Amino acid sequence: CLIGANMDIKLINISKNYLSTEENYIVSLENINIDIYYGNYISFVGPSGSGKTTLLNIITGNLKPTSGEVYWGKYPLSKTSDKLISKLRREKFGIVFQDVKFINEISVKDNILLPLVINYIPVSSKIKYFETLVDSLKISSIVNKMPYSLSGGEKKKIAIARALITNPEVLVADEPTANLDDISAREIFHIFSNLNKLGLTIVVATHDERFGLYCKETYLMKKGKIEEFKSR
Repeated sequence: CLIGANMDIKLINISKNYLSTEENYIVSLENINIDIYYGNYISFVGPSGSGKTTLLNIITGNLKPTSGEVYWGKYPLSKTSDKLISKLRREKFGIVFQDVKFINEISVKDNILLPLVINYIPVSSKIKYFETLVDSLKISSIVNKMPYSLSGGEKKKIAIARALITNPEVLVADEPTANLDDISAREIFHIFSNLNKLGLTIVVATHDERFGLYCKETYLMKKGKIEEFKSR
């Protein structure tokens, strides 16, 4: 692979502006500088409109910044082809979207396995891993159900399993505890902590300040800026 194992991510002077009229811009992010080292566990905490989701999209190469540079390992994304960025994203990242985006016409199991098909990875080579994964997430009993029949907490776990099925190096999650009750949210906290202990890099965008109790580094965001940094 181009980058090699143990990828670090670096953001240098990242800004993102959106054109609102012919003359006016909305500033979504302003002068963001962050180092995400392999094996770290980071949360971006802030209210809606603080730029968290935009920042995740820039980190994963889904969105280009207006200015600044993103590095995956030693490689600057501005000088890397979209085709290669897409390939590396599929290899390196597992993404848990705020909207879980399941295909309701196929089973939970098939939804989890779908990224393997997209990545041309033989499903048969991952069946044992799939069984271990769903067992560790305590969702073995629901893999043959249809997505629309699941609770909110179950859907989040399925989304996490789908993001992990390709063995990514980095798990990125947008509001993974949104609309969950305290018990379900606490389960997600513990799942992420255990994954990080196994060596997975985790990056979370959330309004839930409790993530700061579990993360190694927390960036508090407001109006597109990092207001405060905490580490433990």
